[in-house]
Amino acid sequence: MPQITISSLHTYPIKSCRGIALNEAVVGNMGIQYDRQWMVVNEHNVFVAQRGDRGLGAIGIKTMCLIEPGIAGGQLVVNAPGMQPLYLPLGDLLGEERMVRVWDSVSMGIDQGDEAAAWFSQYLGHEVPGHYRLVRMPDAGTRETEMGGDQVAFADAYPFLLTSVETLASLNQLMAQALPMDRFRANIVITGGEPLMEDGLGSFRVGDIDFRGIMRCGRCPITTIDQLTAHSGKEPLRSLATFNSDSNNVYFGRYLVHSGEGVIRVGDRLVF
Repeated sequence: MPQITISSLHTYPIKSCRGIALNEAVVGNMGIQYDRQWMVVNEHNVFVAQRGDRGLGAIGIKTMCLIEPGIAGGQLVVNAPGMQPLYLPLGDLLGEERMVRVWDSVSMGIDQGDEAAAWFSQYLGHEVPGHYRLVRMPDAGTRETEMGGDQVAFADAYPFLLTSVETLASLNQLMAQALPMDRFRANIVITGGEPLMEDGLGSFRVGDIDFRGIMRCGRCPITTIDQLTAHSGKEPLRSLATFNSDSNNVYFGRYLVHSGEGVIRVGDRLVF
């Protein structure tokens, strides 16, 4: 087995908004600290994302990718083009409880107040007019993964998505223009193995935390949205169809669950 190490780490505090690159990540019961712990919902308390699903009532707003959360001074600081910064406390404060939906999963979220609602309604309303609110998963959230009984915040399926530098490099060889890793919104990016090695990952350990591979990640149209401009195209889905696919979907990356809490760092080695 070659030496596989962590190349980069990422958390995405607000579901479907821009991520934050980390040198080290605190891992708790729901995954990397603050990852998808906040989520925008519409007036029906259904999640809002860069891509929608009419059958489930989910609204798609591509310019969510331009919303940039940051963490500073004990606050979540949210910026977007043409908007004044929005400041939210990191503390798990009380607020109105709302039952909110992510795909077919219903869980409780804490409403983040009228100021946040006005901010998101103003910004997102430029693309899709509506009344939007921001909710937060409580620190003691109880949303379970589809398989394995693990805890997850507002991520679609599982607390971790792992991809590799080598798989992206191999995929980019098929495309006219290379794409960055941010198209795939991974939490953990590894390096040192062969392309698509992650597809077969089972159990491994990083520091004090045990990880277990669950399934490949079927990719959606969010991957076709340039995360710096909100413009969309046909790649990488067109190339993934010839690179890593079956009759059901195209794939890039692997979902993980974990046991234990602690800190993982860029450069840490995966122990099998």
